[in-house]
Amino acid sequence: MEEWLQPGPRMAAAVIAVLAGGALLTQFGLDIVERGRDPAGEVAHLAGWFTIWSNTMVALIASHAGLMGRARGPSHPALLAASAAWIVVVGVVYNTLLAHLNHPPTLARQLIDQVFHTVMPLAWPAWWLWGRPAGALRWRHLAAVLPLPLAYCAFSLWVGGQTGRYAYFFIDVARYGWGQVTLNIIGLAAFFVGLMAAAIAWDRRGAPAAAPDAGKAGSAAKG
Repeated sequence: MEEWLQPGPRMAAAVIAVLAGGALLTQFGLDIVERGRDPAGEVAHLAGWFTIWSNTMVALIASHAGLMGRARGPSHPALLAASAAWIVVVGVVYNTLLAHLNHPPTLARQLIDQVFHTVMPLAWPAWWLWGRPAGALRWRHLAAVLPLPLAYCAFSLWVGGQTGRYAYFFIDVARYGWGQVTLNIIGLAAFFVGLMAAAIAWDRRGAPAAAPDAGKAGSAAKG
């Protein structure tokens, strides 16, 4: 059965989409004006960061949820939960491992940094807890959380192999070697899967368990 979002969650999703999209566009414009990059070069630069991938997905999924109001397509329940997991990982990894390495030089860039790494990792999971179509997730949706981060890792490793520069230190093959980087990626994947499993378990709490002998009873009745 198709799930519809309530007016309140739809409006909140639209606000989150505007905030995330506005931060992305502002980052894009500032880099072109202040750092002299051409648009194509800036797209290539931004694509190197999982922060940008995840915030872009949140902006797109939240936009669809707000505009369409239906939990299907880009705002399918599995993608709503997966995008919440993606952005939570961004917030956790950045604020525990990377924040001390980043020092935005202007107030505008500091605000963008906060939107990407603090506001969205709090706002979008909070929206999911409040506004999602509850009870729509199944355990088969667990794998939905992996394609985006694995695609990012493959892309980032390819770029790093071509340029010698890696966006994040924990995927720096030149520094740590393939063995350690592979373990780091497996650990991150496990983190994503764990968050998605927690989301599914939370969403399914209180769901009635299927009676194991229901099928047999039905067959016996027909016989």
